[in-house]
Amino acid sequence: MTQKNEIQLHKDFLTDIKSIIELGRQKAYATVEHEAIVTFWKVGRRIVEEELKGEKRAAYGAKLIMNLASSLVPTYGNSYNKRNLDYYKRFYQLFPDIQIVNACVHNLGWTHVRRILSVTNSDARLWYLRAASENMWSTRELDRNIATQYFRAVFHRHTHIESSKHKLSHQKFSKFVIAM
Repeated sequence: MTQKNEIQLHKDFLTDIKSIIELGRQKAYATVEHEAIVTFWKVGRRIVEEELKGEKRAAYGAKLIMNLASSLVPTYGNSYNKRNLDYYKRFYQLFPDIQIVNACVHNLGWTHVRRILSVTNSDARLWYLRAASENMWSTRELDRNIATQYFRAVFHRHTHIESSKHKLSHQKFSKFVIAM
C-alpha cells in the first residue's frame, strides 16, 4: 500500500470515528434533555397534586412553591427556584397527558417548552409543540413562528384549501347534475 493510500485510509477512518462520536453525543444530549423535560413535567404534576390537598388553594399553593424552592435550590440549583417550579406546574396543567409530552418533546429543549407555555390557544400550543419537534426548529425559529402567528397562517391556508376543494367538487357535481 502506498503512503498516499495509507493517508487516505487514515482520513476515512478518522472521519468515521468522529462521526460515531458526534452521533453518540447528539443522542446522549437528546436523551438527557428529554429526561429533564419529563422530570419537570412530573415535578409539576406532583405540585398540582399536593396543592389539591390544601384547604385554601391559592395561599397554600404560593407557600408550597416558595417552601419547596427554598428546600430544593441548595441541593439542585436554580433549575428548581420558585419561577421554574411555577413553569413546571403550568407545563403539567397545560399538557396533562404524559403520552403527548413523550411523543412531542423529542428534539426540543426546555427553552422550547417554556416558550410554548406562553401561547394562549390550546390547539396552537399543541401544534407548536409538535411542529417544533418534527421540524427541529431552533428556539429562535420557534420564537419567530409564535410572534408571527405561524399557526394561524398554516391553519388558515389549510382551511382555505379544504374549503376550495369542497367548492370545486361541489361545482363539478353541479355541472355533472346539469349535464344529465
